Amino acid sequence: MLESLKIFRLVAERGSFTRAAEAAGLSRPAVSHHIKQLEEHFGLSLFARTTRRVELTPAGETLLRHCRVILQAAEEMEAAMRVLSHARGRHVTVASSTLPSEKALPMVVAGLRSRKNNGSLDVRVQVGNSTEVLAWVGDGTADLALVGCPADDERLVCEPFAEDEIVLALPPGWDTPDVLPKDRVRELPLILREPGSATRRAVLEALGRHRIDLGALHVVAEMSSSESIRAAVQAGLGCAFFSTAVLRPGEFPTARIEGVSIRRSLYLCWRRDTPLKAEFQRLLRELRAAFAPHRSA
Repeated sequence: MLESLKIFRLVAERGSFTRAAEAAGLSRPAVSHHIKQLEEHFGLSLFARTTRRVELTPAGETLLRHCRVILQAAEEMEAAMRVLSHARGRHVTVASSTLPSEKALPMVVAGLRSRKNNGSLDVRVQVGNSTEVLAWVGDGTADLALVGCPADDERLVCEPFAEDEIVLALPPGWDTPDVLPKDRVRELPLILREPGSATRRAVLEALGRHRIDLGALHVVAEMSSSESIRAAVQAGLGCAFFSTAVLRPGEFPTARIEGVSIRRSLYLCWRRDTPLKAEFQRLLRELRAAFAPHRSA
């Protein structure tokens, strides 16, 4: 109806369907169609046709008063939204789960800020577990998510950019073979990430395929920070699962579990109703390059 109201105002102000059509860049029949739609909608005649010009009926005069207010408000709304859109375009919020934040987030932020045409682009960072991060993108709090699992949310697009392997890190000095028998895993004191973590999910799903569920594990602690888990392993509290991408060379003895492959993809996610901008397409390529040494064969 807004477009028809704009045409109605033109006809009223110019007193002519022909001149209104010229001003709007439309054909005269198209202008007549808009006016007919309004008259049918209100059930009232809006113009009285004379031989020289069209004149407003009393109903038309009433509509014109309201029409001017509505169109003025619509123009102000459009202007306000353009300002917000421009401001939104000058900053991007990147949300990341633990692994991507440790391995890739510094590169992501530096890459976005260094674009030649980005001007005063403001890059903001939020870190949480995968469940939290995907929720932030889903509700519009963040623009992009870097996570270790795909989203179970039809609103989001998730593009894999790397493969990741998870291994068991052991406290320094533990005498443990490079490959552990599956039954041995049940006996080890384990430090797990908190519920909502993609690493935890990948580990439990892989073990579950071999009929080793959470209840069968000897869990001594659950922690939400990889650095606190690092410190706990270093102190000898127990073993923990880490991505090979974030373990420093020689940091801990590591072991794989016999017959159990713990691999997962890492994803860049964004809202389906917000097309991925060109700079984010470049970012996706850079993420793939950053993780290339850790891809599976």
